[in-house]
Amino acid sequence: MSHLPSAIRHPRRTLRPRHLGWAALAYAGVVLAGAFLGAEITLRSKTRRVKGVIVPVGRRGNSVFLPASAETLSRGPIGIVPLLPNKGHAVLGERKVVGTLVRREVTGERGVLPNGALAWASTFVYNGTPAQLGVAFEHTAVRTPLGDMPAWHIPPSGDAPGRADTLVIVIHGHGGQRAQALRMLPALQRTGTGSLFVTFRNAHGAPASPQGYLTLGDQEAEDVLAALHWAQDAGYKRAVLYGFSMGGNIALSVLRQKHRPYPLPILGVMLDCPALDWRDTIRSQGVRVGIPAFMARHVARFVERIVTRRSGQDFDTVDQIAAAPTFDVPMILWHGTRDRTIPVGQADRLAAARPDLIEYHRVEGGKHIRVWNIDPEQYDAQLETFIARVVPEVEG
Repeated sequence: MSHLPSAIRHPRRTLRPRHLGWAALAYAGVVLAGAFLGAEITLRSKTRRVKGVIVPVGRRGNSVFLPASAETLSRGPIGIVPLLPNKGHAVLGERKVVGTLVRREVTGERGVLPNGALAWASTFVYNGTPAQLGVAFEHTAVRTPLGDMPAWHIPPSGDAPGRADTLVIVIHGHGGQRAQALRMLPALQRTGTGSLFVTFRNAHGAPASPQGYLTLGDQEAEDVLAALHWAQDAGYKRAVLYGFSMGGNIALSVLRQKHRPYPLPILGVMLDCPALDWRDTIRSQGVRVGIPAFMARHVARFVERIVTRRSGQDFDTVDQIAAAPTFDVPMILWHGTRDRTIPVGQADRLAAARPDLIEYHRVEGGKHIRVWNIDPEQYDAQLETFIARVVPEVEG
């Protein structure tokens, strides 16, 4: 073998450094590409429609048959809205697999859900306005320096007049829509409070900031403070904040000292699958899309650097777990163990940091901002009990 070239006789000696160099270059390219994509999603995310799937509907009496999918197979109730024509809405009960189809019974219906319709189906149940539930409301706007933020105002129902002076401000999440929280509106009405479903800067339908970048809860808190001023002008005397996902971070950002005194007293905060630690969230999202854990850590670090360089984002400012010692408002917290968007460990850490303030419900099997679907009656009861506890009834 002595006549063979040395590169063949000793391949590792000559090829290994070259291979390592190319591997390192490829690794860096993947990390940077992932980081730039992750930064863009972090900074800009808004959608026009509530998430769901389009499915053909088979109906026989009160039974609805749907093709099997992650959405139609989800636990708990789902909503369904025919597309052509859009004249109805139905709430469907628990799933039952029948061959290759999913059967669900109609538990509530407005309008007509015909056999053969092509329809939107979703675990968010509703995709319209409060009118989809038959609830009276008014379109309004919260005035901010950036412009008017669209909102829905649902006046107190009168069922519990002792809390008619209280407004629950409902805050959607990153890339979310107000309709995602309509599932909880009946429970909110039973508390006797008013509700204001708000939007914030850079969300769909709302004014944009000069750069058009989200700040993950920091500057968006100013839009919720503007909603508190709106409530004051509307005659409300007290408020409760109710945040979903990033909306939870916004609600907690409102509690920072720099925003005090508030236009109205904030008596409680309700958090549904809140984003509490954005560094952890970005890292976990990398793993979710299939990036190996060791690489996801590197991608997350670069995402943070890119986001900070482009927008000036201070990730420490929106680290609500680190801020836990400063909180002084009672809270109720729901988080699902199957949440693949915001790891449940974040909620575990916040609850452990402030057991004196936080009533924590760790929902087995709950997905991101879908813990209500696991047991709607229990969730609603917890919500109503919390508001009854933190908002004392007043006479007259």
